[in-house]
Amino acid sequence: MTLSQNNIKSFVGFAEKLIKKSEKIILENHKKTITIKYKKDSSPVTKIDKLIEKTFRNEIKKKYPGHGIYGEEFKNSKINNEYIWVIDPIDGTKNFIHGHHSFGTLITLLHHCAPIFGIINSPLMKKTWKGVKDKGAFLNNKKIKKNNSQLGLKDMIVSHSGMSAFKDLKENKIYNQIGKIIRYYIFGGDCVQYGLLAEGKIPMVAECDLKPFDFLPLVNLIEESGGSITDWRGNQLSLKSGGNVVASLSKKAHSEFIKISKSL
Repeated sequence: MTLSQNNIKSFVGFAEKLIKKSEKIILENHKKTITIKYKKDSSPVTKIDKLIEKTFRNEIKKKYPGHGIYGEEFKNSKINNEYIWVIDPIDGTKNFIHGHHSFGTLITLLHHCAPIFGIINSPLMKKTWKGVKDKGAFLNNKKIKKNNSQLGLKDMIVSHSGMSAFKDLKENKIYNQIGKIIRYYIFGGDCVQYGLLAEGKIPMVAECDLKPFDFLPLVNLIEESGGSITDWRGNQLSLKSGGNVVASLSKKAHSEFIKISKSL
């Protein structure tokens, strides 16, 4: 099927309706006592994570029965199809559990494996970031001015979710080498730090051990705001990518990060 602007507009509108549903669920439950379970990888999950993803899956299956779905909490389906929805019901579940604002819901649609739009919704911050391929980046439906930063790596403040992510010896080596060049590291907040990057408030984010539902919904937002987002080797992100991701407002700083990563 040829992808038209009308198709994209329809898909985005549908996704925005899903986001309104997830936001309602979160706002109704975030102050309540929540039962926590732990998955095989020791990451926490709540009934709210599962309720949101189940709601999205049911709506997608009704509206687009031929589309695939790749999500965090349930078995993936039809992921070799032309269209694949990628869902993270709550990115930052630990923050959600503890009442911290730094979490959000992520959704994107892939067409022939490439994302055509992506949405981050942060209910407690009252922010929705959206990137639509070739149409721009938006914050609460207001267009974000495209960035054209020329700063180098030495000028970067680099955000990441936490030191525990850098477990691999090689990743630690890269992390330490980058740390000698940049201004300093800060501890970010899962998907929210990418929204803030698109706004121009954070210049670079570098993370390890992410999953496709963590990073694919971010691609259009970062690129349409003028930035770059790839793996640590400079490769385009896909369902088959590893978990090391770097995003930057400056293409120069991004290239310098990749060069160091490849050299170690």
